[in-house]
Amino acid sequence: MTFFRLRSFAALCFVAFSAAALSACSSDMEYGGGNLNMKFASIGKLPLAATHSTVGAMPTAEAVIPPAGFVGFCVRHSQECLISSAHPSAVSFTADRRGELEQVQVATNAAIAPRANPAHTWDYANGGAGYCNTYALTKRQALIARGWPADDLLLAAAYDELGEGHLVLIARTSDGDFALDNRVDHVVEWSALPYRWISMQSQNSPARWVKIVDKAVMVAAAPAARKGP
Repeated sequence: MTFFRLRSFAALCFVAFSAAALSACSSDMEYGGGNLNMKFASIGKLPLAATHSTVGAMPTAEAVIPPAGFVGFCVRHSQECLISSAHPSAVSFTADRRGELEQVQVATNAAIAPRANPAHTWDYANGGAGYCNTYALTKRQALIARGWPADDLLLAAAYDELGEGHLVLIARTSDGDFALDNRVDHVVEWSALPYRWISMQSQNSPARWVKIVDKAVMVAAAPAARKGP
């Protein structure tokens, strides 16, 4: 069984490296200059998320090719990718769980110094510095160490306001999905962020990614209300 899982993962690696996958954290998103606070001042002060999400879980669809940076991460940390959950469920969002999210969000944002990442490599912090991928992976690792189920901590890729790649951590809870973003001070509802969402990890398998359905597409696909006579 392990052999077949490894062989399937190797095939996935080949496909992902051969395709033009999303690269998270492009040059401006990597804090390459002193313009970060000016450029993103409005997003950094989003208010703390409400106790209960008003939008629920992120809507997803078919499987897609994972970002190339993620595949490289799995090559180096295969134990974090070759796992599966047959019956995933959202973690119960108690006051303690909510406090853990906020603590990890604030502590990680403060502990990691931003740096450029021209190679778009995904990995944990090196020498206390990193980029959006580093923040998301570190927050996931910290929450798992606190007892959070790994299948409720999902990496999600998006394009920002300028069309540049970005990555955040999504915490799936009984009260909806919440985002831990290095561009924002607090934990927020995923829909509060001004992003065009692309794809995210599947709850069933961290090596599998699924498409995030755009809200405009959802509205267009909804059946029209039947008019009365």
